[in-house]
Amino acid sequence: MTMSVARSEREALCDLLEALGPDAPTLCEGWATRELAAHLALRERRPDAAVGILLAPLRRHTARVQARIGAHEWEDLVAMLRTGPPRFSPFALPGVDARANLTEMYVHHEDVRRAQPDWQPREGDGERYRALEGSLMKVGRLLLRSSPVTVRLDPGTGQPFVARSRESVGGVTVVGSPDELTLWCFGREKHARVELIGSESDVAAVRAAHRGF
Repeated sequence: MTMSVARSEREALCDLLEALGPDAPTLCEGWATRELAAHLALRERRPDAAVGILLAPLRRHTARVQARIGAHEWEDLVAMLRTGPPRFSPFALPGVDARANLTEMYVHHEDVRRAQPDWQPREGDGERYRALEGSLMKVGRLLLRSSPVTVRLDPGTGQPFVARSRESVGGVTVVGSPDELTLWCFGREKHARVELIGSESDVAAVRAAHRGF
């Protein structure tokens, strides 16, 4: 059976975590690799605590559980992440991992890769590109919901698409590979290699707006 892009990204991320150790930097403010790995493990293994990722009133509980998970031996923590969701996890349902973990694993893999001083862009991959482009077509509206102007994403396939529609005149087209557009839509502004095309005011408005979940 062909490995999903989400699974490939998980494996590559775990390989990188093993190589770098628990104290390497990431692009996630305040998190080294240990905290990032604990976040991913919590998300799959403790749904009771994972809701605090999105709901502010529960964030203290989430932080406590994440700290306990992060206290595992590093090798065990990485193995926990590599193994994937346990049987009782919603992510273990057929097809859920491949869909729900696609951007999560890709973005956090790049959060680790691009925080290292010697990082280099990866070679393009058609399967990864198609998967990420398809995901952006589905969730772009949610990721860009705060944009005050229309945002079009151009992944270089000849088929730009509107990810966020607004009634105001104008708008911004963001050009880049599906990899880079994904990182940009998830708020990695400084580290995504994209070009924003539009009026100066529209571009400034899009840059200032929150992106991501």
